[in-house]
Amino acid sequence: MSAILLPYTHGCFVCGADNPHGLRLKFFAHDGEIRAEFHPDARHEGYRGIIHGGVLASALDEVMFWAAAYATRRFHVSVQLDLRYQKKVEVGKNYLLAARLAESQRRLCSTVAELRAADGEVCASATGRFFPMRRDEVPLQHEDFYPDPGALSPAQLFGEL
Repeated sequence: MSAILLPYTHGCFVCGADNPHGLRLKFFAHDGEIRAEFHPDARHEGYRGIIHGGVLASALDEVMFWAAAYATRRFHVSVQLDLRYQKKVEVGKNYLLAARLAESQRRLCSTVAELRAADGEVCASATGRFFPMRRDEVPLQHEDFYPDPGALSPAQLFGEL
């Protein structure tokens, strides 16, 4: 099965294509996981040469959001994020974010994620809990998403916004 590029916005800190300060990650659905390549640079560092933990938390939170959203076809808000930093994440190296839905109940989704180095070693792991939003609560419109013909459209994924 080939990877499916998920929709992304103009301004989001993590996936926003037009955010000059953002991570500009693109998320793909592939083999039951949501994945994104992560190439952090000096703009993302805390200590010299090491990526700030808050940036990693943002990236892990977003990949888990997409795991919940893709599986349920609904927007969610984060209600709990638990992280474990296991190995330093360095400027200029290549990493993979991967998440999957662990459990879906009517009122809450649970997810798990990892940030892996190029050799597969886990640098950080996370679990998250996400609350589904009602359609009338979603503060996005179709025009908030980047018009990428190679990506699944918001309407294909979520229906009408």
